[in-house]
Amino acid sequence: MALPQWRKNQIAVTISGAFMNFGYTLVMSFLPIYVRELGVESTGGIALWSGLILSASPLMAALLGPLWGRLGDRKGMKLIATRATAANAVLWFSMAFAQNVWQLFLLRILLGILGGFTNVAVALVTQLAPKEKVPSVIGTLNSVQILSAAVGPLLGGILATSIGVRNTFMFTGLVNFGSLLSILLLFRDQDILETGKQSEPLSAAAGFWRKPEYFTALMILFFVNMADRTFGPIIPLFLEQLGTPRVGLEMVAGVLISAAAFGEAFSAWLSGKLASRVSLRRLITGRLILSILVLAPMVLVRTSEQFSVLRVVLALLAGGTLTLALSAAHHVIPNEHRGSGFAMLSGTSMLGGAVGPIIAGSIAGFSIRSIFVFNSIVYLLMIGFVYRNVRH
Repeated sequence: MALPQWRKNQIAVTISGAFMNFGYTLVMSFLPIYVRELGVESTGGIALWSGLILSASPLMAALLGPLWGRLGDRKGMKLIATRATAANAVLWFSMAFAQNVWQLFLLRILLGILGGFTNVAVALVTQLAPKEKVPSVIGTLNSVQILSAAVGPLLGGILATSIGVRNTFMFTGLVNFGSLLSILLLFRDQDILETGKQSEPLSAAAGFWRKPEYFTALMILFFVNMADRTFGPIIPLFLEQLGTPRVGLEMVAGVLISAAAFGEAFSAWLSGKLASRVSLRRLITGRLILSILVLAPMVLVRTSEQFSVLRVVLALLAGGTLTLALSAAHHVIPNEHRGSGFAMLSGTSMLGGAVGPIIAGSIAGFSIRSIFVFNSIVYLLMIGFVYRNVRH
């Protein structure tokens, strides 16, 4: 029995998203080593350039994502997907030939301008899907992306050690070429010409931008992702404060980070399944309340084991919340503005992820435990938004 086209689209986009995230973590986890190879010698300089190179691409993608999404609404989403996957394949491969840190930085900026597959992935994967299947489709995409990102650093470490960082960039380019093939061979666009419908001007669709459900989804994606990313910079430091020996600190921190990633992936998948049976308002509110109940005892933990268990439980909740927020927004985004609508949501989520580590670094100077109090306040505010604005 032949698969329906919406299912083929789901497979194509999910495979592409998995390759993209896997390829990214395959090399970027070892970016400081490459920056040193490119001639930066001081520890401060390596840290500065690594931060700039890491942030350049997602920042450009977040800013330009809505424009690419709008073009997809007018010209077809397959065109945008092909452009993004091709750009990723070529530019990641090109990074292997950078001769200095400026060239690598400019290639990352160009990747943010021309790439940005994540910004339109949700629009692509849901374009032809039946409405009752949308939460499940989004949950599966998110969970596979998170899982592939969790596996990347492990294989990346093996490759970087055996073939070198430059060759690992080449390998990443080949991996992203698989994303391009997946879109070209499996994905089919909604036939705009056949329906005889033209996209309305952006001003005519202003209604959906102002709807409470959409604004609430924007807030959740920004603040929940921001809160979740505050853990990245502080986990090794906090584990050390709790008595983890310095000798095994990297291993313990790495295991905890991977366990949290797997927890987020499972949560995203499960939330997509539950969203078709339980109201999104109840699911999102419940997860935010439970997140606060997990964060509160974090302030009082005394052992690394206690913190590790609570961190994994919080990841189980956070991954599902992001999936549910996208599902809630789906109800109010018109089909003819799916690209721009979901691109804005994805860009907002990326900005939240970029802000989180900055906030963590600022607050940690005062007290690492105060970060958990800050996150609790953020989740409490989100509960008010959801309870008031989400109708479904």
